[in-house]
Amino acid sequence: MVILWVSCVAGAAIVGFLSIGWVTWVAFVVAGLIGLAIGVPAGLWTAKAIKRDDPAWPPRRLQRQRR
Repeated sequence: MVILWVSCVAGAAIVGFLSIGWVTWVAFVVAGLIGLAIGVPAGLWTAKAIKRDDPAWPPRRLQRQRR
């Protein structure tokens, strides 16, 4: 989930930067940093939410992850 979130956020950021005419290597670095800053917490939260709401997920494994 983390890789998906990071890629999507960074991709959206780079599209935005390129559309306003910021075409330098710095734009790609900034987009990557934005993707990491937003994508990592969002991806971790999404993975935990999916596991928490899945009735087939063993409760023992869920408790181990909360530690």
